[in-house]
Amino acid sequence: MNRSGIVVFLSGLCLACDPATIPTPDAGAPMDAAEDTSAVSPPDAPRSDAPGDLMFVARCNYMNTFSMSAECREYEGAAGWSAALVEADCMRVFLGRAGTPALGVRCSVDNPVGVCAVGDPSALGYITISSGPASGCGAAQSACETFARGRFTPDARCAGCEATGEPPVGVFIPPYVDCRPARTGELPGLTDGEVCTPTLISGSTEPGRRYADYADCNVVRTQRPYYPFEVSVPVVPADPRLTDTTYMRDVAWLRTEAEASACACCHSASRTPDGASIWDTEAGPLWVDTVSDEALAMLGGFTDSGGFGFYPSAENNGFDRSNTGLPTTDVSRLRAFVLRELERRGVTETETRALAPFAPFFRDLINFSPLACDADVGVLADGTIAWRGGAARGLAVLEAGSASPGVPPNWDLPVGTIFAIAADPTMPAFGCGLRYGEVPEGGRQRIPLSGAAPALVAGRTYYLYVERDVIQPITRCTFVAQ
Repeated sequence: MNRSGIVVFLSGLCLACDPATIPTPDAGAPMDAAEDTSAVSPPDAPRSDAPGDLMFVARCNYMNTFSMSAECREYEGAAGWSAALVEADCMRVFLGRAGTPALGVRCSVDNPVGVCAVGDPSALGYITISSGPASGCGAAQSACETFARGRFTPDARCAGCEATGEPPVGVFIPPYVDCRPARTGELPGLTDGEVCTPTLISGSTEPGRRYADYADCNVVRTQRPYYPFEVSVPVVPADPRLTDTTYMRDVAWLRTEAEASACACCHSASRTPDGASIWDTEAGPLWVDTVSDEALAMLGGFTDSGGFGFYPSAENNGFDRSNTGLPTTDVSRLRAFVLRELERRGVTETETRALAPFAPFFRDLINFSPLACDADVGVLADGTIAWRGGAARGLAVLEAGSASPGVPPNWDLPVGTIFAIAADPTMPAFGCGLRYGEVPEGGRQRIPLSGAAPALVAGRTYYLYVERDVIQPITRCTFVAQ
């Protein structure tokens, strides 16, 4: 478990942000001891009233800058927390930003949508309480279960799956191929003179070109949350690497590879709205110093990132990321450079392969094993589909035993999918009331590609998968057809 909470999957198929670690206990301002200990506690949250120096409660209030709603993290000494650890955690509570810590006070949140219990309650576990309108229930649930890998207890307001009718904001725009004429001064493109680029976070344009010149990064950033997070690198004019021709040639090549991919939409400062996220290809000749050891290991394919999704190289302008985290035209060269760079940093190949993988939740999505649905969830006797967690933008019925849906373009429609629909990104999400095989207004049928969905066989078990948006599941369970 990451002690600093939700690991954000910011640049998705290129790179998730570095797992935050607890800073030194003296970081930030001192924690204030609060006088009011009568705050309302959330339902079903873990509690301990035992006395003792470590048996205390503390909270950290902060703003979730994705949902733009207040959240509160609550700690107990029974889980091993101390005042110093709580203070340090709160100083980097969300995307490395500080919250407001208080000792002796439990969380009290207006309009709670649910409680997320993260980690081992006996070893630095904690709960997070999210707030907001009922329409935010699904987002809170998927953030908890998918990305924080926690256990979500929804508020009673979250029981339904009604359509909101609200216009979509910031929804995932499905991938497509963008074909454009070559820029002035560049060679003609390889597709009838045009440059054709997959518009997806795992996509790449033609070698030697810059992705942001041939695809819309604003679309790419709907597919993974983006936020600026500057990492500065000290400039040492006497650094011997600057005069090492081979090293600098490889660093320049790596930058070219990265900027030909959609990674540039978040990791090349001039191509982002407000600055690069974590690492920056434009941070000077030694920009590679902005890339952490863990990130390098993932980019080189020494830690798992296959669950992030990838195109076959033949559909991605020759760039392969089936075995590496960074799409590349030369897997061997990329892996060799990463090993040399990590060795220069004092990290052996054995240690490299043992580094924690980025964003393991992408693999967790695929490997998820659903349990049985509650009696009022699934495809009901009259053919109506019912779920929980709010309105949905995607829904699938699969054969029992199928892999769970994951990241597009290659994990989102696993073998065994018999019916799948999705809301058009310009249309509101849909809610309960639709029937199996029905495509609601503003939706599109993905499976079958044509024709009607196959009839369900009474007595057979099926898997219902519902997501509030791509890779944000809200209902995953098995039901028996009636």
